[in-house]
Amino acid sequence: MITLDKEAPPKTTGLLPAALADTQLDHVERMVQYFTRNEGAAVSGFDYAYWRKRLRAVAETYDLVATQRRRIVGLLDHLEREALLSVAPTERA
Repeated sequence: MITLDKEAPPKTTGLLPAALADTQLDHVERMVQYFTRNEGAAVSGFDYAYWRKRLRAVAETYDLVATQRRRIVGLLDHLEREALLSVAPTERA
């Protein structure tokens, strides 16, 4: 008896669809812009490290497309630059 190979079911990654990530990315993007524009004047606990963690959580939770990944990388770069600029000159040495 000859059996036909069945197509393997698509692998499920356990990640949420990319379409759902846009809302999260929009929110984090606005908050990062607000946070950096106001020189870190934010509610206690919402510092540079918090926003980096939020961005990484989005990257790990959603099955992102290339443009969404670029947005995350751009925001992480922006946060890193602002964190470096916010360090006082005496603290850099």
